[in-house]
Amino acid sequence: MNRVLITGISGLIGHHLMQRLAQDSEYRITGQYHSARDLSDYERLGITMRQADLCKQISLNDLCQGCDTVVHSAARVIDHGSRELFYQTHVEATRWLLEDAARHGVSHFIYISSFGPATYLNRKHGLPDETIPLRKSGIHYDDAKIEAEKLVRHFCRQNAMDFTIVRPAAVIGPGSVWVNEPLRRARSRAGLTLISHGQLDACLLSADNLADGLKRILEKPVARNQTYFFYDEYGVSWQQYFSDLLALEGLAPAGSLPRPIALLLAQLCESLFPLFGRKPPISVKGVIATSSERRVDVSKAREELGWQSAVSYAETMAKIATSLKRQA
Repeated sequence: MNRVLITGISGLIGHHLMQRLAQDSEYRITGQYHSARDLSDYERLGITMRQADLCKQISLNDLCQGCDTVVHSAARVIDHGSRELFYQTHVEATRWLLEDAARHGVSHFIYISSFGPATYLNRKHGLPDETIPLRKSGIHYDDAKIEAEKLVRHFCRQNAMDFTIVRPAAVIGPGSVWVNEPLRRARSRAGLTLISHGQLDACLLSADNLADGLKRILEKPVARNQTYFFYDEYGVSWQQYFSDLLALEGLAPAGSLPRPIALLLAQLCESLFPLFGRKPPISVKGVIATSSERRVDVSKAREELGWQSAVSYAETMAKIATSLKRQA
């Protein structure tokens, strides 16, 4: 029996992993959630639910009690905010969770990092893999993820705890930020604008396929003390993905902006809109993510874990369409 704590169990990644593990009697699941919610669906599956604010150290006391493995999927997923906010939610919260895990004898800490920092890697000599060191860019979200990865590796080595670092690409599925945010912007007066015509590979990752990869990490000893990139290699561009997504609501992208102009506009919006308590309609991180070469070599996950993209792009988009119809 593997007793697993999933932080952010009600989020996209945590929920899909919970659904996968709940089908296997070898797992006993504890789920951390933040905001009050209906827990009946989780309780029917025999999941122990714990409410905790990961940004408050006292809230994490004994969260890991009785657990063998922690899958830390909770994160601040918006694309703008202060450095202090991102470092508190990604680095300090992870530090406090690691300390609680060590106190309670957790043997394996799985940290869900991000594909984002890989955006800035050199690809002149081929696609980068997990051996290439990440470098900071000044984007607070990405830099905080790099620091959190360093923290996990150092802490676990110092405390005889195994770790695995997971770097997922743009995870899509019902409820994904890569679904909700583009649709929110497309519904606005300004609409959703492509950057540089959205020609580059979107590097998408089905939430179902990521959940399968995480379950393999839980079960395969080779995954201990390793780092893995995950994306589905669908070969779908941002233009195709946003067009397909928006078409589900009878919408379409509202033209395209050159990258330099989009970056200037994003910087201006991030400076002004928060002053009026409003969310910027465009962000620097979003511009960079959708106008940069982000492909990496994912052969390590495929060869060591036997991971495959079992769920296709069409199947994932069909699940998103069904979810949107239910919400309408």
